[in-house]
Amino acid sequence: MKNQIHLKTASLVAALLAAVMAVLGLGMSAMPASAAELKDAEITLKTESVVSSQWDQVDLTCEWSVPDNSRPGDTFSIQLPPELRWFGATSFDLQNPDGETVATAMANDSGLVVFTLTDFVAAQPLNVGGTCSFSTQYSVDPGDSEIEELSFTVGSTVLRVPVVVQPCTSECGPSLPTEAGKAMWWTDPAQTVLESVFYMPPMPARTNDVVVTDTPSAGMEIDCSRITPRVGFVLNADGNITEPYANEQHPATLNCTPEKLTASWTRLPEGLHVELYVVTQVTEPAMDVYENSGTVTISGRETPVTAQTRRSSGSGTGNGTPTPTPTVTATPTPTATPTPTATPTPSATATQTATATPTPSPSPSTATPTATSRPTETDEPIVVTTEPLVVAPTENPSEPAPGQPDEPLANTGAQGTAFVFIAAALLAVGSLLAFAGSRWSGRRSH
Repeated sequence: MKNQIHLKTASLVAALLAAVMAVLGLGMSAMPASAAELKDAEITLKTESVVSSQWDQVDLTCEWSVPDNSRPGDTFSIQLPPELRWFGATSFDLQNPDGETVATAMANDSGLVVFTLTDFVAAQPLNVGGTCSFSTQYSVDPGDSEIEELSFTVGSTVLRVPVVVQPCTSECGPSLPTEAGKAMWWTDPAQTVLESVFYMPPMPARTNDVVVTDTPSAGMEIDCSRITPRVGFVLNADGNITEPYANEQHPATLNCTPEKLTASWTRLPEGLHVELYVVTQVTEPAMDVYENSGTVTISGRETPVTAQTRRSSGSGTGNGTPTPTPTVTATPTPTATPTPTATPTPSATATQTATATPTPSPSPSTATPTATSRPTETDEPIVVTTEPLVVAPTENPSEPAPGQPDEPLANTGAQGTAFVFIAAALLAVGSLLAFAGSRWSGRRSH
């Protein structure tokens, strides 16, 4: 009785394991192939930018390609060198002429730019590649070198790109402005914040009243909490006012709204320098150009000023070709190879039996000759033919097995098949155990 219980338990356990293994197998076979980092992606980089000082813009272009049959979600990357910081939108698309996105690019704060292939390559997996362009800033002092190399990391490869550096060599000190003016620049790589400065020549008269107005264009708003008026007599190497400031002795009066700013000073002494820094927030990020205009009035003389800054963003192209569809030609129905009719073996001409030469009347001294069976010289030879061996071609020859890749890029779900086979084996074991249990039970009952 105990043996019967054990057999039933074992069969139930085997059946349960079979079910579990079958579910696992089906689940794994249904899993999508995982994405891979493409070690064999090819990228070339170049730039024609000239660097003369820190924060100069360095524009780069690239050409890229990936191995045939790369998959959606596969990636390749470019790591910017420490001398450069990303400058522009953190993401952009690489599209074909029809506007289909072949790959997307995403840059992070460390300067790593990751390109990810889209579903486009599933249908067009051959000759996938294109171009890209993006902007960076030279984030360090270029020093005295006239030519430098920048090292970009692409996968496990280092690309060295020469950059022409031409630092100032003569009359490099700050030049004093002779007219009022305005400059504007991006303060963040994401290009969401702009900062501008109003600058002006030293105060020309013994006492001077100054009024500055700032009017940003559409797509921008003034951040009234980030207005910095600055006055002083000392300039730094860049020509900007530096400590000791005279802000407390000559305070500015500010009147600010998001749409307009007015700053004014009264009775400024001769030779004093004045600057006004204004921060504006971008409210329409889709614009390509942002403009900020205003006026500077010194002792009643008004000068219109304006500044314009373009949005710098990455861009690129991409394309691919589909796998060629094999041309299907109608396979002619093979005509039955006619069974070669056996070449009729010509019947050997009956060997003429030599007729017995009439024997003359025997004489006592002559023996009677015996007729021979050899043919005479006029008899035809016996012809022996062999039926030819006919080999019919195989109608569907097997194709050579494709070569296996050296290293699989992704899980294809083949493990699921193994689970299903194991499940079937366990199910068979359970059935045998159950059968054995029933046989044992029958014997015990007798």
